[in-house]
Amino acid sequence: MNLDIYLQKSSNIFAENRLLKFSIVVLGVAVVINTAGLFKALNSQKIILVPPVINSKISVTGDKASDEYLKEFTRYALGLALTYNPSNARPQFSELLALYDPSEFQAARKELYILADKIENTHAASAFYINSVTHNAEKRQLEVTGSKQTYMTGEKASDEQKSYIIEYRFESGKFILRRLYEKQTGEHKGA
Repeated sequence: MNLDIYLQKSSNIFAENRLLKFSIVVLGVAVVINTAGLFKALNSQKIILVPPVINSKISVTGDKASDEYLKEFTRYALGLALTYNPSNARPQFSELLALYDPSEFQAARKELYILADKIENTHAASAFYINSVTHNAEKRQLEVTGSKQTYMTGEKASDEQKSYIIEYRFESGKFILRRLYEKQTGEHKGA
């Protein structure tokens, strides 16, 4: 680049330097704007999934998901946790543990395997039928009410209405189960 606006060579060099500095500042501002736009685009990216077993669109945007998506994961997680028999309890609990937050994994694993031992020793079986799912987006909780039927050695032991709370979060569009527990008045008991 050679500017010849001034008669003195030193004045032309200073003018070139000012022009180069200005162009570097403009490029820097453009990079910052481009980076901000890229982060905004990544966080507002929407993925629409339509698996064959779902009749409606489900989506995950950033750290939020559609109600249909949350209801499907609720059915899946509660099916693994609350509908079992002695022969499938351990494999189901292992599959459920894959959904857990790493910070809660050890506690959930211990609790679920203690429950699996009890199920195998007592030949217990359980079935949970969902009646309603309530979503609290602020707390990232799902409250599920339904009917839980328990069987011992083939005979019905109990049929109760129960409520469960699922605490969740999203990481890179993946549903992460933080806690799953039975709703009690005044206390929380693990499921």
